[in-house]
Amino acid sequence: MTRLRARYGGGPAHLLASLASLAIAGAAVIGWTQRPRDLENVLIWFGAAIVLHDIVLLPIYSLVDRHTLGRLPVQVAAYVRVPALTSALVLAVVFPTVFGFGARTEHNASGIVEHGYLARWLMLSGILFALSGLAYAVRGRRPG
Repeated sequence: MTRLRARYGGGPAHLLASLASLAIAGAAVIGWTQRPRDLENVLIWFGAAIVLHDIVLLPIYSLVDRHTLGRLPVQVAAYVRVPALTSALVLAVVFPTVFGFGARTEHNASGIVEHGYLARWLMLSGILFALSGLAYAVRGRRPG
């Protein structure tokens, strides 16, 4: 076990998880090559995601982070940063549903009316910030 950790740098569970992730990614790449049109769409999507993140979003959220959290004490910054980033990540994943961009398509396909997702996302964000505030309060009461 110590030889594995010394050579690999992690435990056997980490190695198995890494190998499983590589196998899943490899299966996805093989699947894309079976249908060239899908491969083209995936490459376009990756290119657009890279451009959107690196050129547009990274400078924006870096400036917001420096401007907002630069004014807070270092001990408080993590308690604001973690729920904010988690909430932003959830919004990035589900924003079409939250803002109702697919409501008509979903209704036509399933007969289900899409509603309430904005309220749920706001509630989740509020809970994340409340839990973070509670963690900060508990941390403040502990000695040391």
